[in-house]
Amino acid sequence: MSMRKRFAFTLIELLVVIAIIAILIGLLVPAVQKVREAANRMSCSSKMKQLALAAFSYESANGKFPPAGTGYQLCQSAATADSAGFNSNGLVLLLPYLEQESLFKQFNLTQASSLMAAGMNATTQVVGNPVTNGNAALASQELSILACPSDNNPATGRLSGSYYGPGGSFQGAATNYDFITSDSDYGTCNNWRTSAVKRMFGENSNTRTSSVLDGLSNTLMFGETTRYHVNGAAFAWSYRGHVMTGIDPGTSDPGVNFWHLPAVHPTWQNPPYTPITGRIRTWWASAGSLHPGGANFALGDGSVRFISESTAVTLWDRMCTIAGGEVVNLP
Repeated sequence: MSMRKRFAFTLIELLVVIAIIAILIGLLVPAVQKVREAANRMSCSSKMKQLALAAFSYESANGKFPPAGTGYQLCQSAATADSAGFNSNGLVLLLPYLEQESLFKQFNLTQASSLMAAGMNATTQVVGNPVTNGNAALASQELSILACPSDNNPATGRLSGSYYGPGGSFQGAATNYDFITSDSDYGTCNNWRTSAVKRMFGENSNTRTSSVLDGLSNTLMFGETTRYHVNGAAFAWSYRGHVMTGIDPGTSDPGVNFWHLPAVHPTWQNPPYTPITGRIRTWWASAGSLHPGGANFALGDGSVRFISESTAVTLWDRMCTIAGGEVVNLP
């Protein structure tokens, strides 16, 4: 009988094969991640485009854009405060134009959206009770149209309690998109009406396309944020709570993607804080995203642009105002 030779891998050969496979996987994973992020960014941009078109549809039907919100209790200057408190978010008014007609019809728009038990303005009295009128219960619904797939932070879990919740034991769901406003809405009641320098939106705003004298293609309309704010909690899509004024990338800390406070605060540095990408730690009105290098913004003409986080500080404020008369050259 003839003898057959048995062939097998040596240990060294096996180790070489494993090493080659590991290298190939190491090369493949970043490529897959890049492709996935590109798809997520495209999806995010598409959703923001739908939001901008919804705002134009609302203006066409009502003669003006929706306000960023109405009847805030979170402002401090009682002299200019509303007597009736609604603590609403104008995103609710856009629901019918975002294929959310059935959800919109469930809201009681004649009463408050948030109880704001921790509100700082005692002059403004809450209209009704969101816990009993059903608005607080609706606040916990997660809307995919307002969620960016790049953001791995959960939509629920942070918006509860007397500061950030809609009322009682109910909690809110966060949004990745919000109106471009001024963070001064937090300190000044009806800041949009009283301020000489306006964004497209604010508390009780009534902007029209004709109001944007700087040009619709040069003015920011909606911005992107994360669903986790270390300073604050997040922005709820259905109501306004403590420090939920909307997005302002042009006042206190111009720009996007601040994972640490630019100004050092002694108590916030003890113990030393380690910045975490995706968790905004700057002031409460900040823009940000988990897209590397910047964030998406919808402009007043309905277009959506990805704006780099390296954009000049002076340009951010110019892009935010509607009638500043500045020269704006978008990056």
